[in-house]
Amino acid sequence: MCTWMASDDDFFVIRRFEKLGARVALLMQNQIVQLENALRAEDISCTTYGGDNGTFIGDPRPRRQVIMDELMWRLERYQRFVLDYSELKARPDATKRQITNVENWLENNQQPIRPAEVAFVGKEDLMPMVPRVKAPLRRFIDRFNITDRILCWRRRNNKKAQLTRRHYNHPDNFESETTTYSEEGRIDKFVTGVTIGLGLVMLIAPLWLLQYVYSAQPDMKARLKIITGFLIGFTIFVSIVAVARPFEVLAATAAYGAVLMVFMQLGDPEKR
Repeated sequence: MCTWMASDDDFFVIRRFEKLGARVALLMQNQIVQLENALRAEDISCTTYGGDNGTFIGDPRPRRQVIMDELMWRLERYQRFVLDYSELKARPDATKRQITNVENWLENNQQPIRPAEVAFVGKEDLMPMVPRVKAPLRRFIDRFNITDRILCWRRRNNKKAQLTRRHYNHPDNFESETTTYSEEGRIDKFVTGVTIGLGLVMLIAPLWLLQYVYSAQPDMKARLKIITGFLIGFTIFVSIVAVARPFEVLAATAAYGAVLMVFMQLGDPEKR
């Protein structure tokens, strides 16, 4: 199973241990708080009895130096843990498809691993070892298993055609009769081609359509309707093919609308 999971990023999922991580962070924080209170008590006691709180050399309170020494390594360990845990929390959750891949492999291979050792597959805090941000169009292809229906997008491993290092970055080849591997490069090229093709259509089509409408019927309302329709279509297009936040989609749509409005002005002889 280890070899199989390492053969593709969509197979390698592990637990984040969110609840345990939070519990450990709170425990470490509480230990530091206790030391902080003890240090404050030492400072108050030293001030009360006329001691000097303004020096580390020759500290009249030996206990205070012991607390500081312990605080140094506890703070370092706590801060390192918090940074590591925050990075794990920021990782995306494992997708349903990634979890299903592992469940299907276990089922197809007659549960070769002890149930107690693969119980993590059913947990809610799973994450991919190597997260990959995919555009909505690519997620659509993966979600409906379109790669399994198109032969040029897949490569089934068997005894006559073992996986090469391109699929599995390991000196040894890996063989699996129950796993279908996707040609990620071909799929990415297809998505890129679709994106470029639709982008060109969204840029060129309204230009010719606006000119045709003006030649047939020079009506401002008709051209505004065309622009409105293409703006809506462009917004949907960007949302589907690009990994963009809402304000980025709106910014791209505004720029696209400005281009269309400029062309509409240039196409009007009265505005020249």
